[in-house]
Amino acid sequence: LAIPGTKAQKLADVLELAKAPMSGMDVIFCQNLLIYFRRWRRREILNRLAERLAPGGLMVVGVGEVVGWHHPDLVPVANDQVLAFTRKG
Repeated sequence: LAIPGTKAQKLADVLELAKAPMSGMDVIFCQNLLIYFRRWRRREILNRLAERLAPGGLMVVGVGEVVGWHHPDLVPVANDQVLAFTRKG
């Protein structure tokens, strides 16, 4: 049971992305969240976020929160200061 507005509620919400009506988002920031999940769950969350990104959209992920993740529809942004991807199309 998670109390609305708490960290536990936010973590529970991100696990329900498959049911979320969001799509075509231009920018997604996912920082300081993935550290709370196991590696397989992090990849699952990132894949679902990537599916909701609009073509040409930008997804910014916390540096160090995920290593070696790739999505076929995303291209890494060349920047040493941030971990970011743009959606093809």
